[in-house]
Formats: sequence, structure tokens, C-alpha cells
Amino acid sequence: MKQTFTITLDGIEYPVVAEGDTVTVNGRPFSVEVTDDGTVLVDGIAYAVQIAEKGVIIENESLPLQVSGLAMTASPTPATGTAPAAIEAGAGAVLAIMPGKIVRVMVEVGQEVQEGDPVCVLEAMKMENELHARQSGTVQAVHIQPGDDVEKDQVLIEIE
Repeated sequence: MKQTFTITLDGIEYPVVAEGDTVTVNGRPFSVEVTDDGTVLVDGIAYAVQIAEKGVIIENESLPLQVSGLAMTASPTPATGTAPAAIEAGAGAVLAIMPGKIVRVMVEVGQEVQEGDPVCVLEAMKMENELHARQSGTVQAVHIQPGDDVEKDQVLIEIE
């Protein structure tokens, strides 16, 4: 799925196009992969990247970061953190993209959704991130409610 958005990093705005493992920034393509331990590989070079309260920390340097125009969904990786062990991330699972607090839940069990439909809003780093259905289908489970604190990769909603 191709996504076009803008990031503002350390006060400089960059147009970004992400499609598969290729991320194009200012017209320059990069091969980007996130390893199981969270390391980010950019064109094969490893970087330690962390999402911080007011931005991002790259190789121990803290930078202010803003993202605009991105339909944020999580990748279908196994749930970690505080997610219950019995819940596994299936292809239609909506996962928390970072630690935060659930502000709004827009779906309920049994509801039909289309790929890309908004399903909940996660507040993190003083920004509201709308999370979207990864596939069309029926909502099988909603594991969150407004006010819940969640961890990165926690299964929030299951869609089949």
C-alpha cells in the first residue's frame, strides 16, 4: 500500500512516499527495514531509533518530529508488551503503533468495515493518531475502550 505524507524533523519539512520496504524522502529512495529487536536498517545501515514524548531519538540524538497526512496502522507482527498472551496479531489485527492512551473507539463487535476505515484514535506524544482497518471484514473483537493505556504492538481490534 502506497502512503504519501509529510514529516517535519527538527523544523525541516520533508515530503515522504512509503511503499513496501521503499521510503522516498525528497525524491530520494531508501530501503527501510525494522528488525525484530527494533533496529531500523536504512539501505543496510543500522540505526537505533526510539519514539520519544516530544519527538524521536535517533542514535541518542533527540529531535522534534511531527507527521502530517499519514493514515497510521501497525504492521502485523506478534503482539508484545502488555497485550494478553492469548491474543495473536492476525492479518486483520489493528495494533498500537506506539505506547499511548485510547481516545476514541469507532467500531464495535459485529460491525462491517472496509480496508482503510478509521477504527480508533490513539493519543501519543500529545498527538492524536487515527488507526485504520488493515483489511475489509467484520470486527471480531475490541480489546480497548476510551481511557485505556496501551503498549506498542498491543492488539487493539481484530478484524476477519
